[in-house]
Amino acid sequence: MQVSDLLTQYQNNLSSGSEVSTKTKGIEQLVETVKQLKTGNIFEGTVNSIRGTQVILGLSSGQNITARLDAGLSLSKGQSVFFQVKSNDGEQIRIKPISMGAGQGNPTLMQALDAASLAVSERNLNMVNAMMKEGMSIDSKSLQNMARQIGSVPGSQPETIVQMQKLQLPIDANSVEQFENYKADRRQVLSQVQDLVAVLGESFLDDAVDTQTMVGQNNRLVAFFGDLSMQEAFATGEAVYAEEMLPAEGQESVDLEYLSQRAGIFSQTLEDMDAYEAGTLGNSLDQGTFADLQNVLGQMPSFIKEHANFFTAEGQLLPQTKVDAFLQEVSVFLGQNAGRLSKESVQDLLRSRGYQKLFSDLVTKEWTVAPQDLPKEHSISHLYEKMSQQIHDLEQLADKFPSAKETIQGTANSLSQNIEFMNQLSQMYSYVQVPIRLRGQNVNSELFVYRNGGRDKGADDELTAFLHFDMDNLGGVDISVKMLQKNVSANWYLEDADSLTLLEENMHLLTDRLEKKGYTCSMKLEQDAKKIDFVEDFLKADQKSSGEVHRYSFDVRA
Repeated sequence: MQVSDLLTQYQNNLSSGSEVSTKTKGIEQLVETVKQLKTGNIFEGTVNSIRGTQVILGLSSGQNITARLDAGLSLSKGQSVFFQVKSNDGEQIRIKPISMGAGQGNPTLMQALDAASLAVSERNLNMVNAMMKEGMSIDSKSLQNMARQIGSVPGSQPETIVQMQKLQLPIDANSVEQFENYKADRRQVLSQVQDLVAVLGESFLDDAVDTQTMVGQNNRLVAFFGDLSMQEAFATGEAVYAEEMLPAEGQESVDLEYLSQRAGIFSQTLEDMDAYEAGTLGNSLDQGTFADLQNVLGQMPSFIKEHANFFTAEGQLLPQTKVDAFLQEVSVFLGQNAGRLSKESVQDLLRSRGYQKLFSDLVTKEWTVAPQDLPKEHSISHLYEKMSQQIHDLEQLADKFPSAKETIQGTANSLSQNIEFMNQLSQMYSYVQVPIRLRGQNVNSELFVYRNGGRDKGADDELTAFLHFDMDNLGGVDISVKMLQKNVSANWYLEDADSLTLLEENMHLLTDRLEKKGYTCSMKLEQDAKKIDFVEDFLKADQKSSGEVHRYSFDVRA
């Protein structure tokens, strides 16, 4: 029985069922055979004729059966179809056509499974079809090994396991989940970091938690992600920050009562964030979030009196205040005064947009890399080593957050698995994500380096790489780079026309710098969304070419 097309045309309408009547004229001789079909059995049938809702199917034995088509199911004369038995009560058999995805059929699929002593099921048929699509052998041993691999990860898709086996990637439940995330463009480490930051930022704001517990949870997180001086401050209960972390202005002669009254009213106009030094409140908060933070601090007169050096004589929070010093002092103050502060005032502070932004920056500062640090040797590997250790420690710390424990651990575990999978990938392929910390935003970038099928790169070999950036203002930026010795050519692909114009006007800045370093540059820019397909365009392209992929013809006699 030749299968000429495994329902490529039926991807969108194969959910309907069909009924086969054992009493239809012309197939009485098949009644006993048909009755032997059990639920789940799969058989082939060629559409010999269609008349209204009835279709005559030709079996491989040369006999015919008549089936009734349900509304919405479309078949064409001459097509060969796999059917699965849905039910069989001895009088009436319900069947449904099955699909092997988008792959083309082969007349030997069931013969291959039979020779390998594997059940003819939709899952196994999809496995064989996927292996053929990947140009892999479908001999008995190969099929049996692949079936075991698929069975080792319950619920996995055969196509996924086949692709991972083809790419020689480790196969277990975690790696399969991550591989599917990467295929579906859900691989961003930075996005998962931001998810975890959001979970942590909300974890100490549970209305059911008392003030003392809320303050303790906040202080643990600030100390966990803070520098050593912060951790020492929480251990001793006193501030130990360096003098240079404080504003230069003194407030000794200021009337503290007047200051505390004025501090609750934000009245200053901030300069652009770039005007302030990195690591200061002014550089971290815009006008709105800065005002939000100051207004909630105004509800804590005792904090203002104890920290007059954070304010101007008019009660305005100094934008030059160092973020680390501010967070440390707030946390120490809350820890020392939790019993005297109202729950509402503590909640208002910790929930304010300004404080949440500072806390978010504290975490992402630990888990991103600054552009000036990228040239440093092992900067990326050290970043991920630190992240892995801190995520492990954070999962242990989650015990201190009963109401958010599962959410914290689940989100942290997902990020940890992504990092581990990326580490596994990097052992075989030159790929890494680089979460970059820029002024005013954090950017997820990806670097793909093609390794010529794993062959060691020679001095005269051309290096090919692909970079992808997700930028707040520029949007998606993709760069395809080729470098042969000192000759560099790059094609830039931008989603937005305005971004394209901006880069065209400023590209000379980049080329001038490269030429000063001895490179000859050729840059081409165009508006086009050219995001790389992780599996098809990178992993498969980076493997050794095996030439044209041929279909396998399986001879059961062999």
